Amino acid sequence: MTNWVILAGLPGTGKSTLARALAAMLGGVVLDKDQVREVLFPGSLTDYTREQDDLCMRAIFAAAAYLTANGSPRYVFLDGRTYSRREQLDEAVRSAEQAGAGWRILHVMCADEVAEARLGVPDGSNAARNRNAALYREIKARFEPIVLSHTVVDTTHGVEKIADEIGSAL
Repeated sequence: MTNWVILAGLPGTGKSTLARALAAMLGGVVLDKDQVREVLFPGSLTDYTREQDDLCMRAIFAAAAYLTANGSPRYVFLDGRTYSRREQLDEAVRSAEQAGAGWRILHVMCADEVAEARLGVPDGSNAARNRNAALYREIKARFEPIVLSHTVVDTTHGVEKIADEIGSAL
């Protein structure tokens, strides 16, 4: 059975780093909204609107469903969205269930000063060009509590220290 791992959390908390580490460890694949957006809306066509984000997520859910239907890989990591609103998590879970996949939510967190420091360093591996401390604070102010079953993952001291533990728990 394919399991969808939904990575929720604020920008700079380590969602992408954790997703890549877990995918490498477990033989999974990372479907990243920011990379999809970069391909579908290159350069000046990227506007970071909710409509663009939602369209990219529908493409990711369709790709994840296709992978699930074909029985490979065992893990699909859904990355690039904060899942700051309940409706976003509900849509991801509903899509997983409709595809016949299992699902897990990892709520990735870290100390504010750590996230803001990470966001202050250019990250060429992350396709989102709107990531900064102001965006972090804006999303944090409106982040809705996660009411579905989830695991909190604290990356304050780095992803490397916890990736093995999280991978074993999946």
